[in-house]
Amino acid sequence: MDCGGRARGAESWIRALSWIASCLTSVMKALAALVLTLFAVSAFAQDQSFVIGEIEFYGYSGLQLNQIRAALPIHEGDTITIKDFAAAKANIRQSVKTKLGRAATEVSFTCCNHQSNLLIYIGLPGDSSRSLAYNPRPRGSARLPQGILNLYDRAMALTRDATQKQPGEDTSRGYGLSAYLPLRQTELAIREYAIANELLIRRVLKSSAEAKQRQVAAHALGYGRQSRTQISALVQASRDEDKAVRNDAVRALAVLALSSKRVSTWIPAEPFGRLLNSGVWEDRNKAGRLLVVLTRRRDPRQLRLLRSEALDSLIEMARWRDPDHASDARMILGRIAGIEENRLAQIVAAGNVDEIINAVRAGK
Repeated sequence: MDCGGRARGAESWIRALSWIASCLTSVMKALAALVLTLFAVSAFAQDQSFVIGEIEFYGYSGLQLNQIRAALPIHEGDTITIKDFAAAKANIRQSVKTKLGRAATEVSFTCCNHQSNLLIYIGLPGDSSRSLAYNPRPRGSARLPQGILNLYDRAMALTRDATQKQPGEDTSRGYGLSAYLPLRQTELAIREYAIANELLIRRVLKSSAEAKQRQVAAHALGYGRQSRTQISALVQASRDEDKAVRNDAVRALAVLALSSKRVSTWIPAEPFGRLLNSGVWEDRNKAGRLLVVLTRRRDPRQLRLLRSEALDSLIEMARWRDPDHASDARMILGRIAGIEENRLAQIVAAGNVDEIINAVRAGK
């Protein structure tokens, strides 16, 4: 659900505590998903197995989804080991290409639903998937020192431990501080480096030819001083040609927006509405996480833009079964439909997706 809402009325303290807990859990789960998506080879043993919990799709407007699902070489309930991930992704891509004559835009394996089962998201080349214009690949030689790269890698490795041993995160300062002490200490070290090296971080983010350098710079910049310059650099990085850089940039923006209404007004919604139509799952996921905060003001222009540019994509995302990945789209759709905020939160918590979708369609 929306991590940007506020508690109101006589139950404000109870609502506030529930809201804070849901926000911290959402951020930590997003980080854990990123660890598996980007670092599965190093973070887990190759023979570790997962049960496939859910196979979801996006970008399928105008396509026969049931036929595509039936043709897949793997199914919900199957067991798969990490060493077989690459082959499974290749087989899924081939299955989609055989069925459609066009390739899947992406196949993402993400850990995990509430049963600790694997989630698979398959991007399809339907009418609700659009090619986006990304920044040209930079060619500069600016580099961060090895020390901050090591801190970033350590933070990503510790995130998995944190979700298992001591989940929870404080984002009230505009950057994440884990309840898990080893990760929190690493994050504080990143914060210290970011404060002292903002100019270098922004230069690397804008100009480095190495994607890993830009990715670490995007993450570190989120730990820097809050300013319009910081926000502008992260918005520019949200159009980076590398999906991992975009992911870290938009995630940093979402945490910043969540921490301060003032900062959230510095972030334009338009680029992220377009990102909802991306063929890349991480783009859609993080754009939704940011927009659910930006739309809490219910700016009519923002909501009209999202209706006109990304309604089909939001409906696809709202129909995903995992609430941690679907609730942002459900909240955004409910706001587009004009459902009152407290009532909307109740509908989302109850999982009544069709009520929201019917309301938004009735408002066309």
